[in-house]
Amino acid sequence: MNVKLDVLATANAANRGHVYRVRVGEREAGQSVLAFHTARFLHSDEAAWRESIALGRVRVNGRRAAAAELLRAGDELEFHRPPWREPDAPESFEVAFEDEHVLVVVKPAGLQVLPAGPFKDRTLLELVRSSSPERAAAAPAHRLGRGTSGLIAFGKTATARSSLARQFRERALVKTYLAWVEGARLPNSFAARQPIARVAHGPLRIFAAAEQGKASLTRVRVLRRERERTLVAAQPITGRPDQIRIHLAAAGAPIVGDPLFGPGGTPKSDVPPGAGGYLLHAAALSFAHPATGVRVKLRSVPEWARPGSRATPRSPPFELGSGNVLSL
Repeated sequence: MNVKLDVLATANAANRGHVYRVRVGEREAGQSVLAFHTARFLHSDEAAWRESIALGRVRVNGRRAAAAELLRAGDELEFHRPPWREPDAPESFEVAFEDEHVLVVVKPAGLQVLPAGPFKDRTLLELVRSSSPERAAAAPAHRLGRGTSGLIAFGKTATARSSLARQFRERALVKTYLAWVEGARLPNSFAARQPIARVAHGPLRIFAAAEQGKASLTRVRVLRRERERTLVAAQPITGRPDQIRIHLAAAGAPIVGDPLFGPGGTPKSDVPPGAGGYLLHAAALSFAHPATGVRVKLRSVPEWARPGSRATPRSPPFELGSGNVLSL
């Protein structure tokens, strides 16, 4: 079932603004309000933060802040962002599975999961919660990048949310992705193990391959080869942000259309981390049902991966493993 909603009344309508909250830690104690925001939130420069503070948009423990005010550990900071017009984004999703405990949807590429940056109302979370009163408290158990499409599970009750989150932490919630990658020289199967860490990317910090990063593991299997590209199934064992994109690029086979990650699994351009256009889809999802314990196994194959589609002419079909989970 496809669900389409008008999140904003008109294409040019502004949202209702948002309040961002953060608590001051021991390391930040003693900094001024201005210095704290300038150093931590790099999307705005010192002049912009000084203006926001002067306009009363920044508060400390519920009261209006002063730029030179010194912060203490435990202080509660709020930034009251005024209404803004959000960039265009998809306004629909497909339902793959639903009962009173769990909702699994197919997210379209280009739709952000959670509010952040320029997106608040035009997010999957807001779409899901506003689509039905029964989904008003739904929350995702895991995330997909804005440019990634595919299956994502939501818990509709506190018990379901807790169960799915625990399964994700314990790697019992299994996800498998499909991707077209550049080149046709990958081995039939391999394990990508490049460590991943935050690295500088202009004024931001993003995740990329780095020697001093956290241990990471993705299992990859070739499904189909063409002259200049290869269709692969990738199963992330660890859950680092952008892990599959990073690991495939590090293996010398960046995802087709990926504007960010190149050889070595590091940034190849200065595009923002949310830029899309790449062919990566969460195609299979498996988890124990929070109420019954029965294993739920779902799959979703994008049009660009289907045999006979214009994106994959004259290509033989790939095989799905038992239980609709891609075998690796």
